[in-house]
Amino acid sequence: MGRPPSNGGPAFRFTQAEVAEMEAILQEHNNAMPAREVITSLAEKFSESPDRKGKITVQMKQVWNWFQNKRYAVRARSSKAPGKLNVTPMPRDDSASARNMSQPLAAPTPAATVPNTGRVAPENSIMEFEAKSGRDGAWYDVANFLSHRYLETSDPEVLVRFSGFGPEEDEWINIQRHVRPRSLPCESSECVAVLPGDLILCFQEGKEQALYFDAHVLDAQRRRHDVRGCRCRFLVRYDHDQSEEIVPLRKVCRRPETDYRLQQLHAVNEAVAVDQHKTSMDVATQAT
Repeated sequence: MGRPPSNGGPAFRFTQAEVAEMEAILQEHNNAMPAREVITSLAEKFSESPDRKGKITVQMKQVWNWFQNKRYAVRARSSKAPGKLNVTPMPRDDSASARNMSQPLAAPTPAATVPNTGRVAPENSIMEFEAKSGRDGAWYDVANFLSHRYLETSDPEVLVRFSGFGPEEDEWINIQRHVRPRSLPCESSECVAVLPGDLILCFQEGKEQALYFDAHVLDAQRRRHDVRGCRCRFLVRYDHDQSEEIVPLRKVCRRPETDYRLQQLHAVNEAVAVDQHKTSMDVATQAT
């Protein structure tokens, strides 16, 4: 099932040596995103390697997305049950024709600035956001909301600083359509929460780019898990180019709206465990 991405050609892949070098750097940074200078330097270094020079230019965003994808995977393995997320939308002021606000948003700053990167969120914790870039249509983590403005003919917009990028990459983003709570990387046990019809954020590796795009799940092939974790496969269709691809769980980030499924599953498992314990106690009592 499925077909290759519509851009044709082989998918972009980092070499084993490049992956090993990036993994070492990520470990040195304690799973934090390296500085922009480090990422740019790696992209230039990889582009000048004998296997790539004159053939393939490694883009800074490709390196950045590798780190982001790897960090998602590490965070998924170390995280616990997800907490509930609530978001209060920014009200629209239709009386303003075009007011640019220079002060920072009075909205919470995403947790890129908060030491705790787990998904268990206390009540007063700061929410993490992601935003869709108008330049490539991909989604990126938000580092800061720098400013906001109201336009008479459109929804409110925010000036976004993307995590891992500098001021030259700042963008005005439609807050209603292209800003949302951050998608959640999946633990191996959370594949049950990914169902056909779901909107997901999926890591697409193309010939010239490797980015996170919106996609919809068309089918789920459930497989028995082993020591490597989840072996299920998902047929997805990317929203931006309508291409279809079969992907593993590690490339899938689910939307926080699916948390209720895991909460229901945990509740059922707890109820079963209580029933089994009660049955065992009854049997033991009867035996005596």
